[in-house]
Amino acid sequence: MNSKERVEAVLRGRMPDRVPVCLHNFLPAAKEAGIPLERYLSDSRAAADAHLHAVEKYGHDCILLDLDTTMLAEAMGAKRNCTPGAPGHVEAPAITGLEQVGRLKVVNPERDGRIPALLEAVHRLAERVGNEVSIRANADQCAFSLAGLLRGTEDFLVDLMSDPDEPALRDLLEVSYQSHLAVHKAVFKAGAHFTSMGDSPAGPDVVSPQLFAQFARPYEERLVNDLAADGIFTTIHICGKTDVILDQLAAYSFCGFELDYKTDAVRAKSTVGAGHVLFGNIDPSGVVARGTAAQVRAAAEKLIAVWKPGGRFILNAGCAIPESTPPENIAALVASAKEFGRYDG
Repeated sequence: MNSKERVEAVLRGRMPDRVPVCLHNFLPAAKEAGIPLERYLSDSRAAADAHLHAVEKYGHDCILLDLDTTMLAEAMGAKRNCTPGAPGHVEAPAITGLEQVGRLKVVNPERDGRIPALLEAVHRLAERVGNEVSIRANADQCAFSLAGLLRGTEDFLVDLMSDPDEPALRDLLEVSYQSHLAVHKAVFKAGAHFTSMGDSPAGPDVVSPQLFAQFARPYEERLVNDLAADGIFTTIHICGKTDVILDQLAAYSFCGFELDYKTDAVRAKSTVGAGHVLFGNIDPSGVVARGTAAQVRAAAEKLIAVWKPGGRFILNAGCAIPESTPPENIAALVASAKEFGRYDG
């Protein structure tokens, strides 16, 4: 199997020859390619070149193309600020009150904000390595998280608690959902083999399982089903300790879950991992960035032993790998899958 075939086998519920590796490495990839992060985040050629350099160096199976967590909110009118050398953050929301929700429009991925740069970068990667390496394109934030960025996360949470039946809240979530869905479809059309999304503000580190079930889960499940209808596999990333919502996630249709290192690996395998693809979940900072290569190898060996059985597993860090990560640690993570992840003995 080549890398693309290996990942495709996992996403189709088949057994690969070994555990594949997907690196959430846009920060060190840009640095190692000598590309300023600000350029990577807005220039399609720079983004593609960074990942081509990385995959040639490390030989991982899946490229994860990501232009930070502000791309969609910015395209819909939020004000983005980018500290030099760091991913962007939302400096001001697109709306300051729910009465302004009607101003928000569903994005046009071919035209709005930095989304066209993402599409072109996907296309460049597909042309260069799409027959050999799997391409995962991150379509940014799911409806709940995107709605928070557009309204201002604190104000959005206050709105939910103050008047959860307010129709404008559903309107905000709907325009967020439709914009997010449009990006998934656009990156797939551009050449991505599968997609992913983030919904960390919907996780237990921020909101209760009850609030998650009422306002975030419906849009995640709907997205999984809408994409599956078009033949698109997607993966949901939620930061933090997700143990208390694992049973809810296990009820989704077939998809992937990229879980943070704080989540109990054994419990994750017995719940969502029983019928879905698990991505992760090595500690990106404490182990991958600040540990030794031997510690990375040991952590990967331990996780592979738990998540490898059954084949629905792609090794990665639990979240974005820091820019400061030593190259030998990234190499150790990739090598661990080849050393411990074989299914043929």
